[in-house]
Amino acid sequence: MSIISIPFSIALLTALISGVARGYSGFASGLILVPIFALLFGPIEGIAISAVASFIGGLQLLPRAIKLADWKELTPPLIAAAIGCFFGVSFLVSNEPDTITSLMGIILILASLMLLSGWKYSGPHNTYAGLAVGGLSGGSLGAFGVPVGQFFALYFLSSSGDTAKQRAHIVIAASCAVTFFVLGLLFEGKVVWETLFYAAFVTPFFMFGVWVGARLFQIMPFSWFSKVVAWLVAATGVTLILS
Repeated sequence: MSIISIPFSIALLTALISGVARGYSGFASGLILVPIFALLFGPIEGIAISAVASFIGGLQLLPRAIKLADWKELTPPLIAAAIGCFFGVSFLVSNEPDTITSLMGIILILASLMLLSGWKYSGPHNTYAGLAVGGLSGGSLGAFGVPVGQFFALYFLSSSGDTAKQRAHIVIAASCAVTFFVLGLLFEGKVVWETLFYAAFVTPFFMFGVWVGARLFQIMPFSWFSKVVAWLVAATGVTLILS
């Protein structure tokens, strides 16, 4: 793929827009980045490039999030996400690309419906619930390459604490899940020089978008933005299924 090609220009614009989503909401970037990169680069390569860019680009959000976090609440989902993600990657790399693309599209449509419906988790916030959401998130990311921030968001946004603390938990959980995913891809040999080459071009655009989104979070309401993200997710999910 030529660096000056229209598809790669689309990739750079996608990285910028998804970075704004990540900086603003603490997650959401992968819901835009992964499906479009899967169409542009192929499912496995697109997922790998997205994971590397998300891992590096999201680091700037962590220092402030770490200061606000309640690690007692965070530890169970992080442990479960690590286990689920690591074992899920073997399913991802062993299946046909068309199968992964279709499954990703279906899960993205379901995720968008969850976001649009405004449904909120009303169950307990304890060790078992944390393990469950972490296992679901890590397993979905590892097995299908599906971004997991929406699952963490539904869980943490229903917990006690102000918006800044809830967002901090989402930021840390999503960042750690992506870290586990990248390690799993490395273990399976799916992060190659070509992956790093393309990631080197898209990551600066993603990082700038994150910077912009983090500042928008200080001045703009979240409700309307989440619905825009949801509709984008639904559109890309349908595109994946039909492609």
